[in-house]
Amino acid sequence: MRIIREYFSGISTIGVLSLATEKFGLFPHFIEEQSLDKYSKILNIPVKKINIGNSSLIGSLCAANSYGMILPSSFTLDKEMDILYDFMKENDIDITIKRLTSKNTAFGNLISANDKGCVISKELEKYKREIEDILDVEVMVDNIAGLATVGSNIVITNKGGLLHPNTTEEEIDRLKDIFKVNILERGTANKGITSVGACIIANSKGAIVGGDTTGPEMLKIEEGLDLID
Repeated sequence: MRIIREYFSGISTIGVLSLATEKFGLFPHFIEEQSLDKYSKILNIPVKKINIGNSSLIGSLCAANSYGMILPSSFTLDKEMDILYDFMKENDIDITIKRLTSKNTAFGNLISANDKGCVISKELEKYKREIEDILDVEVMVDNIAGLATVGSNIVITNKGGLLHPNTTEEEIDRLKDIFKVNILERGTANKGITSVGACIIANSKGAIVGGDTTGPEMLKIEEGLDLID
């Protein structure tokens, strides 16, 4: 099985609470060890429990790909940075981890990246060069479905993605070009939630979706993320 439905302590918006790349995953402290092992197997990556700024909102606050990770400078703690450095070192993951100084702190909502490209909100436009340096990919400033919260409205991997259902054809063409993927589907999760980034964590090997996600939504997610064998 390459896709599973889960609640995190009864919460279905699991993308707000966690993140995954091709190399690693981060989950909140309240996840049980048995569940953590299951998520590691589904995504086929090492995983770690952590808080960011003593908060469990990892997916909202952070953005990452296989080459870099961006965290809010205003409240990410030094001890949390140390935990991340140690975790990456233990798993031989060569990655740039940086705190970005910005009045906006919800980088997971404002940045979407895979290992080939990145889209950022116009609110972060002046940090474009710095984000390119951290994530080591080309960065484009754009909207998704006309919305600046690009991280909330797409789930992207190196193979494909799922987008807010109101994403236009013109936006899809631009996003395919920047992310260098052939498959981008429109869809929802958790019984019609359009902010799919808040409901799904995924990489090219597997996906975890919010527990309220319906069967038809699951099928569309599998198609968009190219997880159908």
